[in-house]
Amino acid sequence: MKQMELISQLQKNAGEVLDRYIQPGQKVAVIDFPHHANAGDSYIWLGQIAYLQQRGASIEYICWHEAFDPALIRRVIGNDGLVLFHGGGNFGDRWPEPHKLRLKALRELKGCRMLQFPQTVRFDNPANIAETQQAIREHGQFVLLTRDQVSDRQAREYFGDSCAIHLSPDMAFFIGAVTPQRPQSDGFVLARTDIEAAGAGAVRHLPLERLPGRWLSDDWLASDWFEQKLSNQLCKFNTRWNRHAVGRKLMVGLANMTAQARLQRGIRLLSQGKVVLTDRLHAHILCLLLNKPHVVLDNDYGKISTFHQAWTHPSEIAVFARDFDDAVAKVGQQEAAAVA
Repeated sequence: MKQMELISQLQKNAGEVLDRYIQPGQKVAVIDFPHHANAGDSYIWLGQIAYLQQRGASIEYICWHEAFDPALIRRVIGNDGLVLFHGGGNFGDRWPEPHKLRLKALRELKGCRMLQFPQTVRFDNPANIAETQQAIREHGQFVLLTRDQVSDRQAREYFGDSCAIHLSPDMAFFIGAVTPQRPQSDGFVLARTDIEAAGAGAVRHLPLERLPGRWLSDDWLASDWFEQKLSNQLCKFNTRWNRHAVGRKLMVGLANMTAQARLQRGIRLLSQGKVVLTDRLHAHILCLLLNKPHVVLDNDYGKISTFHQAWTHPSEIAVFARDFDDAVAKVGQQEAAAVA
């Protein structure tokens, strides 16, 4: 499937679900701006904002986790508004801080309709499942979107009697196609270095000399000076600016500028190679938006492969590898295809 056709189809798939719950002119609050350097979460944010703008929703309030103010949210969105929670891969206990905020919002915003943008669901502790079940059940007006079939099955098993659940693609596709920069090397490895890396099988452990030609490697967990400046301002003014309407609009603009800076960093990184090898989901997604040939290895619990199986397997420029030997062989095939 051609890239623009795939991107358009995934936008349509997500829009068909979201349009049931988000209406033109509706006041919304978006909780949990990704206030960290991991660039992929900012792509989700930008896609969410793009969808809301296309839909004609009115973004009345945003916050990062330390500035959450439930009383203010109730006041600015009114009785007919909707609370939206940032999407990603943190619905569960693998990344506890975002989920703590989600549970806090469910408990403190009862009576407000709430929708969770598409998430990967992952729990390791049964006690955390039970706590989440109780929070969703007691809230009573929660909608959960999942971004792969495994997450969808788990969500229905755990929460299906307490909330509506829908399968939907990741929101980053609403960014649309982007233009790459000129490549500087034969290939680029975007290798995750966090707790989701697949141990000895993580991409960062693949020797670059095994790959054909000249390859560069990095992760995208370090902000540049401009991002850091914007991020510092966001922290400084979040609570103060959210007290009045003009300030809240400025907050949306500042958050979007920060996320855009992270998107540009990701574009610069992935553009360095003619071909990309990665074990990050949003490097895979950004390569699709860049129309860049790439090879993907999984994270430690299968998040990327399940997403690929659900949505992106029709792509002609993305191939999934089982292990290092398979990745090296497929990188060679992708390089040949890029040259052709």
